[in-house]
Amino acid sequence: MSNKKTVSFRANADKIDALDSLAATQDRPRSYLINEAISHYLELHAYQDALVRKGLEDARKGQAVSHEEVVRRLKTGPSLGSATSFAGAVGARAAKPGEY
Repeated sequence: MSNKKTVSFRANADKIDALDSLAATQDRPRSYLINEAISHYLELHAYQDALVRKGLEDARKGQAVSHEEVVRRLKTGPSLGSATSFAGAVGARAAKPGEY
């Protein structure tokens, strides 16, 4: 038994034309590109959801920087040493290659 399902949806004709053109250029079927797009969308939103959950957890623990403090740090420039230091100070991090 296959783990695949068939779905049907409406899209603007120009988007389907662009998709078909890209599929032809890459010598891939349309469904391959659609599956890739869905995978990327799901990964991106799972990553964003994890960041929000982490931020909420940090806020509950009192590990947050106020908006005013963020603005102050941005205005004072590289006084933290680097953008990486600033990102660490506000609980953010850069995405790794291939990570969304």
